[in-house]
Amino acid sequence: MQSQLQSHVQSQGLALPPEPEVGPSATCISTNGSCVDPSATDPDTGDSNKSGLYIEENPSRLVALGRVYEGSTTIHNIPLLHGQMKVGVKEVKDAEAHVPVPTNEVILVGQALNTFLSWPTHLVKRLSEQVFYSHYMLLFFN
Repeated sequence: MQSQLQSHVQSQGLALPPEPEVGPSATCISTNGSCVDPSATDPDTGDSNKSGLYIEENPSRLVALGRVYEGSTTIHNIPLLHGQMKVGVKEVKDAEAHVPVPTNEVILVGQALNTFLSWPTHLVKRLSEQVFYSHYMLLFFN
């Protein structure tokens, strides 16, 4: 059946997309296969996308480090809402903190390691922003 489909597609002057590369994946909490790629080889998610993930407090509090996935519009086939972005949690700072956008599988930050989540944009700070902010605060308060 697949060879017939391929022959038909080729006769129309079209090409089938290449087979996806399949390899080992990290241990997942998600049953939807939504783990963050532990190899971090995706060129769209370089080091410049590493960010601090904060929760709403006064002042906001760092609870995890993650990676921002620019251009993503959905997570688990659910559209991101305005003011949200897709992040992958890479390092947990406070396992008992509640994630700002919980799912059926992830309520606490400790459950979010190596998964994709929606996170409010205003609570995601690029590492370069964090360094600048920390330096500014030191100068301002000293």
